[in-house]
Amino acid sequence: SCMHQKDMDIFEKSNIRCDALAVNQCDKDAVCNSDDNTKRMIFTTQRGLSRSRNMAIDKAWSDICLISDDDETFETDVAEKVLKAYETYGDADVIAFQVANASGFGENINGDKKTYPDKAFRCGLLKTLRISSWQISFRRKSILEKGIRFDEKMGSGTSNGAQEESKFLADCHRAGLNIWYVPVLIATMKEEHASQWFKGFDYKFFYDRGWATRRFLGWTLATLYAVYFAVKKHKMYSHDISFMKSLYAMIKGINSPQER
Repeated sequence: SCMHQKDMDIFEKSNIRCDALAVNQCDKDAVCNSDDNTKRMIFTTQRGLSRSRNMAIDKAWSDICLISDDDETFETDVAEKVLKAYETYGDADVIAFQVANASGFGENINGDKKTYPDKAFRCGLLKTLRISSWQISFRRKSILEKGIRFDEKMGSGTSNGAQEESKFLADCHRAGLNIWYVPVLIATMKEEHASQWFKGFDYKFFYDRGWATRRFLGWTLATLYAVYFAVKKHKMYSHDISFMKSLYAMIKGINSPQER
């Protein structure tokens, strides 16, 4: 998923050597193919990260799909690594991999420390909350058969904050799909650029987080998670907002109307 690309250079810049599809949010509607037909770019005037990912799911042609953003550099053998993981874990419908920052494994864009376990395991619902979108791969057939899509009311471009990948994985879990984490490095994030949605740890950040978590956890679990997040991440956000204000904002978000 990318924005305002003038041509198809993003594939080369991302070191993508396998089949790939990019959805480019821009000011025209068109489709371009590479000379060898292994790369395709859909130029679209539609907006929204979740919407563009859903378009990619619908238009993809491979059995195994790997989500990516435009600020990743992939390992040259990423296709082989992903396919080997699906061969090893034959029951997997979804596999999350490792993605490093430019300086190695470090912080996410919101300052949350990103560490990876060194052993593979099957993910339950709560484990999926630590998975970022660029880690996710899936069997396209499994997703299509269960009618799973990214929630287009969530994610960059909606003004409702993020966590669209958490709802995607929660929907996979509830549909009975097998979700695995495999400790294999597939890509490195490029130098960090400005987020399209994260503007700091303000009232809106926590309000949106409450609204979003209720959307995929339900009222009870979302409320418990709000308390956990406020306590666990207090050091991370304490310079911007107080504990009570952050928790109050999340609870208000949880109890707000789900339709926006």
